Amino acid sequence: MPRQLFQSYKNLPISFNRLIIAVLLVSCFFIAKAYTNHILNGYNFPFSWLFISIQIVINYVLWLVFMPWITKVSKSLNTRQKAIHGIGELLLHAILISLLHRILATRLYDVAFYLDSGYLREFLGNNGLVALAVGSFSSFIEFLIIFAVFVGANYQKQYLFNQKELIAAQINSLQMQLHPHFLFNTLHSISSMIDIDTRKAQKMLTKIGTMLRTMLESDMEQMTTLKKELEFIRHYLDLEQIRYMDKMRMNFTIDDTVMEAQIPNMILQPLIENAIKYGVVPAVEKGAIKITISKKNNANKNPKLYIHISNTIEPNSSSTLSHGTGLGLKNVQQRLEGIYDDNFHFSYGQEHPNLYNVKLGLPLKIEK
Repeated sequence: MPRQLFQSYKNLPISFNRLIIAVLLVSCFFIAKAYTNHILNGYNFPFSWLFISIQIVINYVLWLVFMPWITKVSKSLNTRQKAIHGIGELLLHAILISLLHRILATRLYDVAFYLDSGYLREFLGNNGLVALAVGSFSSFIEFLIIFAVFVGANYQKQYLFNQKELIAAQINSLQMQLHPHFLFNTLHSISSMIDIDTRKAQKMLTKIGTMLRTMLESDMEQMTTLKKELEFIRHYLDLEQIRYMDKMRMNFTIDDTVMEAQIPNMILQPLIENAIKYGVVPAVEKGAIKITISKKNNANKNPKLYIHISNTIEPNSSSTLSHGTGLGLKNVQQRLEGIYDDNFHFSYGQEHPNLYNVKLGLPLKIEK
């Protein structure tokens, strides 16, 4: 039973701690209102801070007792298909909760009044029944306000959940687009290599088998560690080195302290593929690719994972005119927007006649 009660408060649309703060703020407001009203009306008896404060706090703290019940009503209303039945059930719950709240509040008021004055009021007397009837209307209005807030909070949570699911589906769709694109390019390379060098083609098939195993193992994961991503990239570069052994030169500068940083799965592969396509393939002699990964602190003291990939390009090469207009960079941009919203940096372009740069800045989150 205690566990179920704890779980019911844990499932509130607004956290219990925030509800307590709201109750205290509202209580302070109405205590101040009661005192202001006492001063403005010029009553000839002293203002009882203790009794009035206890009375108001009791009224609003009691609503915390009914929060799980109100939550259940607000959720059931969203699932109702027939509006008439839903409104009827809402009114029934509203009347019951308001009446119970007012009965409990009135009894506790009487106890507080007895402790303050030594006089116990008669609950079933005329004054008690009038106070119960009038107070029930106040409780009914308070119930409707709390109910409306809970319905709005439930709607917002459901909306955010649906948006999150939609974004996850879009990211997965982009990732699924990336896999066939990558495999098509790789298999095309192997098919062209078979007639030229059978042994190299066999090495490439072995290497792609290792990469496919890695892709299948992490296929359903949106995020991975930088360490795992670099392992995949090294396998991919080994594959490309077989094709362009005489033309490709790699240089890595990696900060060891960020190896466990979280990054999107297979986010670097299209960037490296882009660098090879436009930096190595058109090269007359050798094409150089440099990968720099480090941690950088911003002015707001939130560290960023900084990834810089640069490749040499042939001057006046026609391939550079369309550099970065294919699936790779666009896919990366869309995936980053889905995962990080606008909390990332992604830029690319020819910053030097013989050099192309891709710069990526992501929130630094270290896996523990």
